[in-house]
Amino acid sequence: MNSLKSFLYCGLFLLFVINVKAQDDPVRIGFGVGFGQGFNFIGGSDLSALTLPIDFADFSVTIRGKSFRFEPTLGYFSYSSSVAYSNPSYTSESDFSNVRLGAILAFAASKGSMNYYYGIDIGVILSSESSSSTAPGSTSTDESKTDFFVGPAIGGEYMFSENFSLGGEIQINYISIGQFNGDSQTDRSESAVSSRGKIVLRWYIK
Repeated sequence: MNSLKSFLYCGLFLLFVINVKAQDDPVRIGFGVGFGQGFNFIGGSDLSALTLPIDFADFSVTIRGKSFRFEPTLGYFSYSSSVAYSNPSYTSESDFSNVRLGAILAFAASKGSMNYYYGIDIGVILSSESSSSTAPGSTSTDESKTDFFVGPAIGGEYMFSENFSLGGEIQINYISIGQFNGDSQTDRSESAVSSRGKIVLRWYIK
């Protein structure tokens, strides 16, 4: 809970500062799709507790002014597995998915056709996991958890026309890893640092 409060305070403070600077800025609105890779450094003992996609795609809405930038982002990852065993004969199935909801709150600058920004990336990762088996004595599981993340982000984009841009972005997220509801009897605290780099294509409508 303390981690969640810290994340919220950081986001609200930067949003207030940006809102003050943005009052006189002309605003443009755009939509983007990003493709990239991430790498996770686990702070606890169990890497499977995080299970984030290494290769990813996400979608974003960009609200851009002369000196500010606000960019909500949505990413989704899903994985399914089904295995059939012959001796003895039974099947085992598992499903995993996560939804990454975040937003970048940033200061912005421009030079010619280039736009630059730097700020904070903050949000949540909602994960669910289920498994089942036809083996004698086996039980099914259906669990979920929530991770919180916050960290710096820096990026830039080249406006190759009035309405289209191609850009790049680097993020370093500190992640407070939640517990699956099946682990509620254990008192475990885990964290991770995740670096992410992506290429983003954006279309501005205003």
